[in-house]
Amino acid sequence: MNNSMSTKLLFVAVLPFILISCRASLEGKGITNNLYCDNVLVYHVCASDPNRDGIVDFVYFSANEEVFMFSEGGLALKPDDQPTHRCIKQMEDDLVATTSRLFYLDEDSTALEKTDIRGSMMIKYLAFLPEITACNLRAERAEKLAASADASA
Repeated sequence: MNNSMSTKLLFVAVLPFILISCRASLEGKGITNNLYCDNVLVYHVCASDPNRDGIVDFVYFSANEEVFMFSEGGLALKPDDQPTHRCIKQMEDDLVATTSRLFYLDEDSTALEKTDIRGSMMIKYLAFLPEITACNLRAERAEKLAASADASA
């Protein structure tokens, strides 16, 4: 086996242990904050935990504060005047768990920990993208139909 192939195989063999160590390094840490904002894909989003229990309650776009994802029971903790996106979606348990890890990051957290969390979130968000895109297209089509019906009335 050539040297390049050996290096690749070693990396593939060690990668799971690196990722496990990232997750394990957050264990035992207390909650460091209850709001975490960052760029995810092309949006600047914020994860919020208003009751400070370490579990994300909702995620919103920072530009317009529209909530687009929530955990079970999370909407009850959203301020009444905070808008919701027309394609709002309840997060699955694995996305709640991944996003909640953000509340345990602090200045001592490694770049690898942060990258692991962000990467996991992006993969899960990308899985929802077709459903959200379809929802937005249906809403836009309905708005156009309503506008043309109003114009012809």
